[in-house]
Amino acid sequence: MVDTLLPEGVQPAPSRGALEAGWEEFHRAFERQAVGRLRLGLRAALFVAIWVAPVLIGRVPPITLYGRETRERALEALERSRVYALRQLFGLLKLTVALCYGADPEVRQAIGYPFQHDDPHRVGGP
Repeated sequence: MVDTLLPEGVQPAPSRGALEAGWEEFHRAFERQAVGRLRLGLRAALFVAIWVAPVLIGRVPPITLYGRETRERALEALERSRVYALRQLFGLLKLTVALCYGADPEVRQAIGYPFQHDDPHRVGGP
């Protein structure tokens, strides 16, 4: 489902999607390190995206049964939902995926984001 939000090859550089940028590892670290309410919010957001979004376009869940086009329509419907809580959960999901993507060293290098002084990927001194 995450690859629907940020698919591989959409941008010329970097061409990595969220899955290729390390979503699985990021998600595990997020579950260990994020505060309880944020973890609960992400779990709820993932549940809504997987099980509720398809229903919004008249499809049977889970969203993983469908190809990219249908998944995109389902997530767009979730984003435009009249139910405020669903829109907020989708926003949290997009934010979390964006944090994962932005944490990837290849992505940071491609967009010209400078390494921070304490970044373990930084080569050389300050």
